[in-house]
This record gives sequence, structure tokens and C-alpha cells, in this order.
Amino acid sequence: MIEFYLFAAAMVAVALGFIFYPLYKRNLKAHEQAYTLSNTRLIKQRLIEIDAEYAQGIISKKHQEQAQKELKLALLDETQSPTSSIPKLSKPVSVSLFIALVIAVATVYWHSNQLTGMQRLIDAQAQMNVLTDKIIVNPSQDVSMDDIQDFTLAIRSLIANNAEDATGWMLLGRLYSALSQFEQSYQAFEKSLLIAPNNTETLASYAQALMMPNQLDYLRQAVPVLTKLLSLEPDNNQAALMLAMTSGQVGDVAMSERYFAQVKDLLPANNPAIVQIQARIDELNGQPKVATGFSVTINATAEMNARLAQVNRLQPSYLFVFAKDAQGTNPLPVAVKKLDLRVLPMTVTLTNADAMMASYSLNDISAVKLVARLSFDENVQTSIGELQGTTTITKEPNAVIPVTIMINEEIK
Repeated sequence: MIEFYLFAAAMVAVALGFIFYPLYKRNLKAHEQAYTLSNTRLIKQRLIEIDAEYAQGIISKKHQEQAQKELKLALLDETQSPTSSIPKLSKPVSVSLFIALVIAVATVYWHSNQLTGMQRLIDAQAQMNVLTDKIIVNPSQDVSMDDIQDFTLAIRSLIANNAEDATGWMLLGRLYSALSQFEQSYQAFEKSLLIAPNNTETLASYAQALMMPNQLDYLRQAVPVLTKLLSLEPDNNQAALMLAMTSGQVGDVAMSERYFAQVKDLLPANNPAIVQIQARIDELNGQPKVATGFSVTINATAEMNARLAQVNRLQPSYLFVFAKDAQGTNPLPVAVKKLDLRVLPMTVTLTNADAMMASYSLNDISAVKLVARLSFDENVQTSIGELQGTTTITKEPNAVIPVTIMINEEIK
């Protein structure tokens, strides 16, 4: 915002220059004309005096002619227009500069003014009670995405004036979750729980949001949230059902069985949630003790090792090892590990336990592409300059296969 005011002030100064500079030039020219007129009169008066002096015999004919010649030259210089030392701009150039100034000011105003956003905020605040009833109190079937966005905007404006509003942060978390903006949703729930850590409504909403993407990392985070909720409300059967499902997805069969026993008789046996949890428990109890996966040894070519050992060179800090479907039917990794990079060679075990999603693991593919990447940051996405190696292998069920990956490629 400060940059805008500075730029606007500069534009105003330039605009004032277009107004006052011509006035200044006109006044200067008038002054020069008056000065020239005064000098011309003096020179003509002196010519008359010289003629009188010659007639009186005070000066000779030669001196008369010489003096008249010098005064006439001076008169010629005075009557000629002085040449300005400042180059003049042509009219087309001046008009072009003025148009460019107007366009620049209009562009800055267009991009910097928040009139539209402010009007939407004012409208959202005015509809706050209506939206609260429509979305929270008596949920309506005709709630639109615009309604949710307007309500989010209104809640954010309230929180801006009261950062300790735990209910406001909780509502904001729900709204972000409805918009599928999960990271913002989790941050809002965490801020609410910092203010009111035992609010069971916030804990339940947070757990539901963590379960929505169906990714193992988030499901693992949901388990302690639900556990705390049940410690505060042991008879909360909805939370028990959620924990039975979540703990089963992350592979904790004992916890899944414990909370499944609390709720399974409360719902029909053919209820989809009951069927899904029971099937997952049976799968966990019947799965072989030997994992399916790979024991991956990562090394680097002599050239790459020499580059990694160079002095004063930014070294990669992290090692990512992940498995993908070699046939390319699904671009997501089926398993991934991130470790702090140590001295190569390193050996990493990658199994079903390292799956990213509960519904997608090494059991779902046969041909596996293994990738080892030396990364400068904690982001699994590739960056220019990072080093990696790959290999393709066929999976063997219930076996951990030894594999070697050579780091031999620089990402460009």
C-alpha cells in the first residue's frame, strides 16, 4: 500500500509539472521581453546623444561612426529572440507524454483500489445473520458456493477484530473444509484449539476435516484428535465410529476393534460404515506377518559422489524414496519415505506401511518404478539441480525384495 501512495504522489508531481512549467516559461519570456525593450530604448537614446556630441564638436567623425557601429550591433543582438538552453519538446511528444501519464495513473488505480472487494465485504457482513441461519443453524439444501465464500469473508472480518474468538476460528475451519481448502482449514482449527483446547465441537469438526482427503498422513493426525474427544466424551458414539474407521485405515487393529465394539450393535449389520470397518479388521487380522515391499540401497556414480563432496557447494539435505505404478495408470506414489540425507550408500525399507493413501498401496500394482531423489528442500516435487536415480522391478507379494538404485541423473 505504501508503494501505491509513493507512486501516486510521483504521478501527481508530474501532472503538476505539466501545469506549472508552461506558466513559469511564459512569465520568464515576458520578463525577457521587458528587459529587451528597456535595453533597446537606452541604445536608441545613446545614438541620439552621439549625433549631438558630433554636432557640438566633442567627438570626431571617426569616433562617431565607430560608436554608432557598436551600438547598432548591440541593438541587433537585443532584438533577436534568445535561444533557450533547454531543448523544447514538440507538441506530439508532449501530448504523448500526457496520455502515457493518464494511462499509468488509471492502471495503478484499477489494480490498487479495493472498492469491489470492500462492497462484497459490506454485503457479506450485512447478510451475516441470514447466512448463519442458512449454513449453521438450519442448514439449507440450496446453500451455494457463493454463500459459503461470503460467509467465510464475513467470519474472517470478525476474527480480524478479535483474534481470540475460538468459535470464529472453528467456523472458519469448517468453511475452508467445505471449500476443500484443507490446509487453511487445519490451521484455523488448530488456532481455535489453542484458545479452547477442550472444545468438543471443534475437535469433532477438526477430525472430520482430517478424514476428508483420505490420506494416511492426515488420518494419522485424526487419531489423537478423536482419542482426546473420546476422553472428554466417552459416550460419543459418532466419534467412536470415526475412530474405529480411522485407526483401521492406519493399521491399528487393536484400537479399531475396541471402538468398533462400542458402536457395531447400534447400527444395522448392512450399514456401509459397519461393513467397511469389519472388512478392514478382518484384513488386518488375516494379513501375513511378512510385509510386501523393497529394501532399497541408494548409491551414486563416481561423478555424482565427487560433485556431492565438493567444498563450498550447497548439498542436498533430504532423501526421498518412493514407488509408483510403472505402467503409469496412477501418477500418485503408492509408498514414500523422506529421510535426512546421510553419507551414501544408504539402505531404506519401503513397504505397504509407507502408503500415502489407505485405499492405494503396493498391493494394488505389480510393476513398480522406484525413485530415489536427493532434494534441497522438504518438497517431494522436483526442482532444478536435484539428483535422482530410478529403476523398475516386479513386486513379489509378502516379500521384501533387495534393490539397488544408482543416483546418476541431474534434474534440469
